[in-house]
Amino acid sequence: MRGAVACQLVIASLVACALTACGPDVSEASVTTSVPDRTTSLSPSEPLELTAQRGVLTSVNVTANGAPVPGKIDRSGHKWTIDSPLAFGTTYQVHAVAHDQDGVPSIPLNSSFTTATPTDIVNVERTRPTDGDTVGIAMPVSIYFDKPVKDRAAVERRLKIETSVPTEGSFNWYSDDQVNWRPKDYWKAGTQVKVRADLYGIDTGAGVMGDKNFESNFTIGRDQRSVGDVNAHTFTVYQDGQEIRKMDASYGRPAYPTQHGIHVATERHDSVRMNSWSWGGPAQGSPGAYDEVLPNAVRISNNGEYVHTNTASTGAQGSSNVTHGCVNLSSTDGRWFLEFTQIGDPVEIVGSTKPLTPADGDIWDWTVPWEEYVKGSALFHSP
Repeated sequence: MRGAVACQLVIASLVACALTACGPDVSEASVTTSVPDRTTSLSPSEPLELTAQRGVLTSVNVTANGAPVPGKIDRSGHKWTIDSPLAFGTTYQVHAVAHDQDGVPSIPLNSSFTTATPTDIVNVERTRPTDGDTVGIAMPVSIYFDKPVKDRAAVERRLKIETSVPTEGSFNWYSDDQVNWRPKDYWKAGTQVKVRADLYGIDTGAGVMGDKNFESNFTIGRDQRSVGDVNAHTFTVYQDGQEIRKMDASYGRPAYPTQHGIHVATERHDSVRMNSWSWGGPAQGSPGAYDEVLPNAVRISNNGEYVHTNTASTGAQGSSNVTHGCVNLSSTDGRWFLEFTQIGDPVEIVGSTKPLTPADGDIWDWTVPWEEYVKGSALFHSP
């Protein structure tokens, strides 16, 4: 009888064990990865993160073509992140384990993936303004690439203009290897600007990728703007809204009018050699042609227009327009303007018969209405 009872107890114990899944405890923890297993041609710009669900990471081993890859587990123990960006054309192996609150290990995560190999490389070659510059309130940002960009939208998504004060602005693609950015209105004096191009690993079209990121910083200086009145024959400079100097000037004669619109000071020279055939004026050797060195020259467009000293037109300054399109000032006024001008200062010409247009230089950002300018963005969408 005792044997029968004992047998019944053993059988009951075995049944209970079966019903309660006796054996190794099953962990509540699991590990997930930001990159799905067996992914191929992954952009190296993508982050690699491992996350513990309902537990903490206790073991992470990542290799790149067999070499260990450094990374860190955060203070919570829930997330591991790689220390540096993924490399091009590399196979990664991932092994990770987490433990739940009872110390039970998870099922190991084992996965692998391969990053893309670029067909070619494109990067930011330079920017204007350059790093550390202080510029005037009309200076746009110009970003130049060392190769033409095929997928403008993909690149533009990775470009950032960060400002110390809220500033509305837009990108505008001048060409496949240049994109500009300008504020809707003039910059606020003193604004700190950071230009970022996070192009590493980004496919810019046809497999051409960036292999480095770029960053540059510049500052907006004081608010100085000039107004040249063609009909009044005056040239007036304002700082912070206050008139600081009004000068007599001579502008372009009827055959060569100074173009009206917002120009931008782009160069400053103690003297510049100027000739009429470099900008489409009288040809060399023809009547009206000139070739001379003129002092105190501030370039305001890329079509040959300068604000500069010209003693030959002193008698006409303040009374008539006799130049080939430049703004002529006296020796004293020309020197003063050169010394007080900052690259990026706006020079607005009013009253002439011919407008400044996008065909007239490498900074034409202010020659088109804002509503048109924003359409030059690769990310523009009609309202």
